[in-house]
Amino acid sequence: AVVVGTVVVLAVLVPLGLVAWRDEGTTAAWDGSGPMPSWGDGGFATAEEGDPLFAWEDGYRERTAPPSDGTRHADVIGDRRTADPCALLRPVTLGRFGPAGLDPDLGNFDRCHVLIRPPDGPVVDVEVGFDLDPPPEQAPPKRVTGDVAVVEGPAQSHACTRTLTVAGVTGATITITAERDGSGTAPLCEIADAATGDAANALDQGVIARRPAPPAHSLAHRDACTLLDAQSLEVVPGVDAAAPDRGFGGWGCGWASTTGDVRVTLGFHRGPPPDAAGGASTQVNGFRAFVRPDGDGDETCLVEVPYRSYAGRAGQTAAESLRLVTSGSLPEDELCRMAAGLAGSAAARLPRP
Repeated sequence: AVVVGTVVVLAVLVPLGLVAWRDEGTTAAWDGSGPMPSWGDGGFATAEEGDPLFAWEDGYRERTAPPSDGTRHADVIGDRRTADPCALLRPVTLGRFGPAGLDPDLGNFDRCHVLIRPPDGPVVDVEVGFDLDPPPEQAPPKRVTGDVAVVEGPAQSHACTRTLTVAGVTGATITITAERDGSGTAPLCEIADAATGDAANALDQGVIARRPAPPAHSLAHRDACTLLDAQSLEVVPGVDAAAPDRGFGGWGCGWASTTGDVRVTLGFHRGPPPDAAGGASTQVNGFRAFVRPDGDGDETCLVEVPYRSYAGRAGQTAAESLRLVTSGSLPEDELCRMAAGLAGSAAARLPRP
């Protein structure tokens, strides 16, 4: 009877696009009190508000209709929280621009980097990232590789960006950026195009590889939007706590004031353990934290809270950290006081690693 009932339910829901099969893992109902269930046995995922499987509506909310010609394309990203962005990069291709090495332990969990060291000039950071932002408006694709369309961003002196959209992938794009600090002669757009070619070919071949399952105590299992509740956010004047801007995989979250220009962004970060360079060290709810005025640009305050240290895949010591940024036209000390308090509130909701 259970099998028959399940078949009947699926027969109704699948044609309506209300059930999606995930190749690896499910995102089950979750109250934020423990690790978000992501890595596990395959299963069905229903269309729920906030599920990143579903496409944009004021950010993203529900699945788009199938193509009008009746064709259906596979979602090559699959489960958002287990897809490996490093599978889209090939350092060997980028080696013609200088020694190139993969760094999978840099940035948030939706990013992967290749660092190129040209014979002269600064290091070039090639980043591939999964994003929930729609493609740039009024920018038609410059080229198409199978089901992958490439949109070119405007060239800049220090960076060059390409945005990839994939047939069958709703609610997500892939960005590839070649960037350097300072002046140099490395051809950034040529580098970005080389990386884009590899990524487009990989995406056109089918579902991308899964990342290694992170340890149970990794921040990769957490949802940033659940770490700050309405009471914690009351320190932000006019904040709309009920309308968070959720990032890819739940690894980032933002809140904005409705009465001013103050914004709070909370995300996770991997990299060398943070220190007090350019700022100050403090304690927030028993965690060490580092506060940097203008740490994320003008009129910002950045607070980093190291959560756990681990051996990176390249053998180096790396750290997973909370990264909280407040921005706006408030005085610097007020921005930083707000950021430190919010970082402490977020850290308090994490178990001790």
